[in-house]
This record gives sequence, structure tokens and C-alpha cells, in this order.
Amino acid sequence: MKKKTLLIKAAGAALAIMASGAMAQDWPTKPVTLVVPYTAGGSADAIGRRLGDVLRKESNITVIVENKPGAGASVGTDVVARAQPDGTTLLLASTSPLTIYPHLAKTNYDPLKDLTPLASVAVAPVAIVATKALPVKDFAGLIEFAKSRPDGVRYGTPGQGTVAHIGMSALTAQTGTKMLHVPYRGNSQALTDGLGGVVELLVINSDVVLPHVASGALKPLAVMAPQRLAAWPDVPTMAELKLPQLQYYSNFGVFGPAKLSPAVVQSVQAALAKATASADFKDLLAKSYLQPGTAAGDAFVKQVQDEYASNARVIKEGGIKAE
Repeated sequence: MKKKTLLIKAAGAALAIMASGAMAQDWPTKPVTLVVPYTAGGSADAIGRRLGDVLRKESNITVIVENKPGAGASVGTDVVARAQPDGTTLLLASTSPLTIYPHLAKTNYDPLKDLTPLASVAVAPVAIVATKALPVKDFAGLIEFAKSRPDGVRYGTPGQGTVAHIGMSALTAQTGTKMLHVPYRGNSQALTDGLGGVVELLVINSDVVLPHVASGALKPLAVMAPQRLAAWPDVPTMAELKLPQLQYYSNFGVFGPAKLSPAVVQSVQAALAKATASADFKDLLAKSYLQPGTAAGDAFVKQVQDEYASNARVIKEGGIKAE
């Protein structure tokens, strides 16, 4: 818990220090292509486009956002891994194509050698939410109820091998409970079945369920994020529930290809620091119910490495396979 908290507190300071440095004269040498390895319209796309707008406004950097979805976000990730290491082709993605997908399928890139983690810019918290089919009031009640059910509790996620799935696999192992994974293809069907009581639990990004929590149709039990949500000030984090290892959330960051020069790395990080500190970017976070990024620089590199190793263990022990 202390390590996670220090990372979060250090992120703002690290980015601010980077912002104070002069940008290298050799970056950018041309318009920057920001690859978003997902379809248009989702959280990553919104973050990428706002980041591009703010970089133009704050640092006079021309940014072209390109959506390159496919194969668990590995298609767009591979484009950046193979790009020239001059900092003009960058990736805006969650850490999943580096820390989850390579454990489930073969990729053309080495996630720890072919990419440079530069900075986390936003966090989409994952929430554990009870549907009306689950007669519990809090997280402790969930664990007690699950242990009393030999057939297990059904939980829905946006898909097989998603961060929500990995997190729940780790949770069941740590709590000694049996829960049955019901994977959907995206948030929409999972939410529909959750509201219909087809599954007892939803494990899903918090912004998806916010209006239904407000209406009383769903009840949040915990958030698997570094901080409590402003919208749910009474809902505890996993660390507060004495399960500090269960930190699972969509951590959106900016990555470059390997072998970026130190000057280019410093310049990109300085521009990102300035952009994420802007009122425009903070406005996007607030309106999208996102949290600030967790780390930058070496701290973000270590976070990705640790997440890669942790997910490898959970996926192996949980027998998790790709669809």
C-alpha cells in the first residue's frame, strides 16, 4: 500500500519537475502521431484526443491522433514499437497491451524491451458492483455470501482476459472464494445483464455504472483503484479493505518506441507534464470520472514491469486463456 501511495504522490512532483526543464531542440522534428489502439468513442480515444488538443494549445505541438484497433490493442502497439525512435510516433493506451495481452497471445513486440513507458496520464477505476440478485450490503457481506455458496457467485466483466477478469481472479485466490466468470463482449451487454439480475456482480469501469448506482439499481461494494471515487466517497478501496495487492484499473499512459534518446524522453515528459496539469485536461478527467495518472518516468517504468510480472502469475495460477 505504501509503495502504491508513494507512486501516486510522486507522479505529480515528477511531472512538475520534468515540465520545468527546457525541451530538447530536436523534438519534435515533425508532427507527432499519437496512436490509440482502440476504436473511436471510448475512454482511451477521448483521453488521446484531449491530450492532443492540449499539447497543441500548451506546447504548440502538432498532434495527429490515429485509431489503430485490433488484437487486444496489440496492432496499434506494434506500430509504435516498430516506429523510428525520434519521439514523433507515440502510443496512448492502457497498460494492458504490455502487461496482460502478451501473456495470452503471441505479439510481434517484446512489451518490456520494445517500448518506452513515458508517463501515466489517467486512471479509469474498476468497480465491484452488486446487482439486485445479490443480497449483500458491503464487501464483507459479499465474501461471506460467496463462501456460503458452493456453486459460486456469478460476476460479469467486459471480456475474457480484461483487467477486471484478472483482478477478480486474484481476488478469489486471496479471499478463498469461488466466483464464476461470465465474460461479455464489452460493457453494454454486461450492464444489461447486470441490471436484469442475470449475474450477481458486475466488475466494470465505474463510469459505465454511475447513473445506475445513482438510481439505486446497482450498489458499489469496492473500487479496485488507488483512490476512492469522488462520486462514491463512502465506497472503500481494496487497500482500505486490507487487500492492498488488488490494485486493478485501466491505467492509461503514453509510450514511445525503445531507444529514445534521453533528450527526447525529457522533452516528451515535459510536454505531457504541462498538458496533464492544464485546466482543459483536468476538466476531461472530472467529467469522465477518471482519476489522475499514477506515475511518470522511472516510477512508471517500474510500475509497468511490476504489473507485467504480477499479471503473469495471476494468469498462470488462474488458468486464464484468451477467448
